[in-house]
Amino acid sequence: MSFDEVYARYADCVYSFLRFKLNDEYLIEEIMQETFLAVYRSLDKCKNVQSAKAWILTIAHHKLVDHLRRAKHKEVALDQNIRVEESPSDLTIKEILSQLDAVSATIIYGLYVEQFTCEELAGILGIPVGTVKSKAYTARARLRSWLKGVEQ
Repeated sequence: MSFDEVYARYADCVYSFLRFKLNDEYLIEEIMQETFLAVYRSLDKCKNVQSAKAWILTIAHHKLVDHLRRAKHKEVALDQNIRVEESPSDLTIKEILSQLDAVSATIIYGLYVEQFTCEELAGILGIPVGTVKSKAYTARARLRSWLKGVEQ
């Protein structure tokens, strides 16, 4: 796959992932550029990975963490305008995920919005697969009980 094809296929996904973590358009664009520059430089490695999407998002995650460490920015959740379909009280994803810690919110977002497997998320976040599974289980239980309170 050529770089142009990789960029066309995954740029929106990387942007959504970064938008989920940041609220600064300039910073999102900067990290996207760094991510795709790294992808361009390592394009030959893309042929040997199981999931190109997970590989690219792992690079984006590392670039994000590097940048946040350097600049000491704070991570934020999703944009207020994104809505969850068929929600009992038309809650935003931000309101729902704000009930969770940052790692759990990222895991839920990755599993249900980006459709990643637990193994892919473990690779992206650099944590064990068991941790992803247990945090997902705990997060779902917490959200379930919180949503029951909202419906009442």
